[in-house]
Amino acid sequence: MSIIKGFHHLTACVSGAQEDVDFYVKLLGQSLVKKTVLLDGDEPVYHLYYGNAQGDAGTLVTSFPFKQKGVKGRRGSGQIKVINYSVPTGSLDFWRERFGARGVVFDKAVVERFGEQRQRFQHPCGIEFDLVASGNDTRPPCIAHDIPAEFAIRGVHSITLSLREVDESIIFMKEALDFHYAGQSGPHHRFEAADGKPGTIVEFVHEPDRLQGSSIYGEGTIHHVAFAVDNVEQQMQIKEKLMSMGHIDTSESVNRNYFRSMYFKMPGGVMFEAATTDIGFAIDEEPGHFGAEFQLPPWLRERKDELLARLEPIAV
Repeated sequence: MSIIKGFHHLTACVSGAQEDVDFYVKLLGQSLVKKTVLLDGDEPVYHLYYGNAQGDAGTLVTSFPFKQKGVKGRRGSGQIKVINYSVPTGSLDFWRERFGARGVVFDKAVVERFGEQRQRFQHPCGIEFDLVASGNDTRPPCIAHDIPAEFAIRGVHSITLSLREVDESIIFMKEALDFHYAGQSGPHHRFEAADGKPGTIVEFVHEPDRLQGSSIYGEGTIHHVAFAVDNVEQQMQIKEKLMSMGHIDTSESVNRNYFRSMYFKMPGGVMFEAATTDIGFAIDEEPGHFGAEFQLPPWLRERKDELLARLEPIAV
């Protein structure tokens, strides 16, 4: 049985910070769980966390707004192509009306795959999302004053990876990460961890003619997916198993303040992460007040005023 519990978070490189906040909070009804900075590099870039009000693993999507640095990514294969959110069955008409009223780019046709209806729409920077209608997501709804509970997002449903080759990646998901292979629909392959409910599903779309995308931090791309594990010991179990299979390009356990991260690439080129759930967001803000203030890890706190002065002001 896999020690992976499902998703921890997804991380995308977007454009402007304020339009990103408006997309997740005003449009989708997500909570801004944490305002902090990207911990890699010297130039400050926001790291914004969105999810349910409790900041539960599996509901989290995070953003690096890269407009200020002017670095653009290149979408292509070897990347996460689509972030899929879970909504209740029968709610897609509500969201289509909402997208239309707010000028959001969305597909006119609903697609069905693996027995689930899906509505494609876009982030302002062009990153693609699907709303997936699900009847078995028991997570609390992310409600807002204009989003009733019966239509509200429950969290991340799944991700869709774009891959030029799939054979070795299918083996990797099954043997290295202990996901269950749940089936194929045309060029799409589906894998499930744990009980197969929303929040545990990875899908491949086989796109052999799609050019390779970039793997840098750059505007307009989804950089990586993090899977939830309990602690560093479980990270090291995954690392040892990967090394034993010849997947030797795995990182050490890295301190990300709210969790520890261990990074590795799957054969198709997509960046994966194992993130621990043993720290959490309550280390610097009380539950019920997550995202209220700009937060920094202990080693950056003396630079708070300097870093804030170099970042775009945002309002929630």
